[in-house]
Amino acid sequence: MMPKLLLFLTLLCAAPAWAAGDDTKPRHVQAGALMTLLKAPHPEIQGPALSRLGPDVPALLVEYATSIDQPVQVRLRALSWLQWFPSSQSKAVLMDVLRAKNTDVRTIRVCLRALAAGFGAEMLTTERDYLEHKNVHVREAAAWALGDIDDRRVRDVLVAHLDREADIAVRDAIMASLKRIGTREAAEVDKRKPTR
Repeated sequence: MMPKLLLFLTLLCAAPAWAAGDDTKPRHVQAGALMTLLKAPHPEIQGPALSRLGPDVPALLVEYATSIDQPVQVRLRALSWLQWFPSSQSKAVLMDVLRAKNTDVRTIRVCLRALAAGFGAEMLTTERDYLEHKNVHVREAAAWALGDIDDRRVRDVLVAHLDREADIAVRDAIMASLKRIGTREAAEVDKRKPTR
């Protein structure tokens, strides 16, 4: 199945103009290609590849993420992929789903990761608040997501929480995030060193 999927996407992205002077694929073609990816067993795809499917992809992701008619896996993947299209609309969708009363733990985790990866430092307060959540899996996801935020304040938030966190999985996520932050900071220092 996967070779057919790759062939389909290759042909779709390399297709000639759909109309004279217009290289925009019709919405239904974009929707079909996106749904194929959303339903694929293990798609490894990032924002640039999704963008090549067409300009309607962000709106389609919002539509699929919020549709109760879609299977759970499709909705979760669509929520996750909103990180590649940070906008006020995608942020509002992620925040609405995150804060809904009936949102399950798995969905909260996906939203926390997508918000941190897509919106960075503006999500610091939200992610920090979820470090205090009663569910250990939510706290773990928030700890991991904080490591995706490139902001000097994140280290202090994680270190302060480490001192009072009792669960080993959350503590491990905090340590992993601190390590990622350290690696990022070391790379920045290396970039600033003069070359000879």
